[in-house]
Parts: sequence; structure tokens; C-alpha cells
Amino acid sequence: MYKVYKVLPKGLVSLKKIPVREVMTPIHEYSTVHQNATVKEAIDSLKKSFFLDEQGNVHGHASLLVVNQNKELVGILTLKSILEALVLVKKENENVFNSYYWLYFLDETYKSAAGIPVKKIMRSRRLVSVKTDNDIMSAVELMVKHKVNSIPVINGAGRLVGILRSKDVFGMINELL
Repeated sequence: MYKVYKVLPKGLVSLKKIPVREVMTPIHEYSTVHQNATVKEAIDSLKKSFFLDEQGNVHGHASLLVVNQNKELVGILTLKSILEALVLVKKENENVFNSYYWLYFLDETYKSAAGIPVKKIMRSRRLVSVKTDNDIMSAVELMVKHKVNSIPVINGAGRLVGILRSKDVFGMINELL
């Protein structure tokens, strides 16, 4: 478990002065999926975000922002949520997975989970989100409190404008130190 320090190292004191909007990934640079999309459609969308850089390192998103028909944020779908959906389908056939046919049934599990609507396995936006003017430190405290790696960012009107990911925060901390 992470520990949030009340007394911060000298280089991290400035985190209280940096607004989330300066570190977040803007919505137009992040993948979204409709709440009625299937897990398969979500996986396909996530796969499109992956690419190789010049050094051969893989980059991409570990989550999707889930929107409704009005393009309003309703939740977030993480790789973990997708994997949990696969595990739940697997548990229905638990005795089969102890056999040597597990590869066949893993494929069948994926096919069974592929049709699950995203809205059934997403994390609700109501769990946690931050505003663009919040400081990074308060956003990090929310990440730790709610045990999440990313937080949707909304503007003053409540509209989705981006996402703050723990890897964005660590990149910024690296620059500060």
C-alpha cells in the first residue's frame, strides 16, 4: 500500500502548485469507447493505441474512457476490468480449466466475454474524477485513496477534457527531480 506523506521531499513541494491540466493527456489524444460497445470492441480500440517507438519500446493506453451517446464521460474501462471479465466467465467453467483442454477453453472464454457490454464492467465516473484546476498532489492523493492508476479530468462545466495517469505524474516527477 502506498503511503501519502504530509511532509514532502523538497522537489515534490511544487506538485501542489502544478494544475492537473498541465500534466493530463487531452481527450483528443486518448481512446474512448461507447458504453454499449462490447468487450471485443473495447479490446480492438485499445489495440489501435499501441505502437513501437524508434527503440522498439511498446507504448499505448492501459484504459479507455467510456462515454454515452452525448459524448459525456460515464466511466473508465481498464485492462484490469477486461481481465476480470475474462476470469468471471472462466469461473463459470472452473472444472474444465483444470483439464489439458485449457487452451481451447481459454479461446472459448474470450469469445464468451467478448460480447459483454462495456457498461457492465467499467468503473463508474462517480468513483473519482478531478477538475483541470486541481493540483497534482491532490490528484495523486485521490489515486492512492481509491487505488486507481488513472483519473478522468473534467472542466468547470463537468465535461470530459482528459485523463491523468500515474505514468504522466511519474514522468513529471522525474523532470522535477
